[in-house]
Amino acid sequence: MMHSTAERKALLEAAAKQRKPRGTHQGRRLRMEGTRMECPHCKATSEIRTSKPVSATMRETIYQCTNVECGHTFVANTEIVRTLSPSATPDPTVNLPMSTHVRRDMLRVVLDNAGAAEHQALFTSPVTGDLFAGDKPAGASS
Repeated sequence: MMHSTAERKALLEAAAKQRKPRGTHQGRRLRMEGTRMECPHCKATSEIRTSKPVSATMRETIYQCTNVECGHTFVANTEIVRTLSPSATPDPTVNLPMSTHVRRDMLRVVLDNAGAAEHQALFTSPVTGDLFAGDKPAGASS
């Protein structure tokens, strides 16, 4: 459907009115944008003050609102809940469910038919043994 220039201009103006206006940030701008969280009270950006691991899959983080008039300080827990892509250096003590989007049957075929290639680990300790060795699932061919 083609719109005239006037119709396009009106549609763009309507869309601009619906967007959250820029420049309404109440607190300081943050250097580490990926670590921000919105304050639940004033909606300004909050920054991490400190954090500590609770377990291998959970971290407790203390945030502080950057809006000086609010000043809310709160604790948030960040938890790893599922695997989207398996690790190349898995820790056998970490048990995370595989996301339902992963084609387990296809992953098994790939693992069963994959060749081996030498690799020298630079950043992780070498793992001894085959983490995927063991009993094959029922119905799997050898």
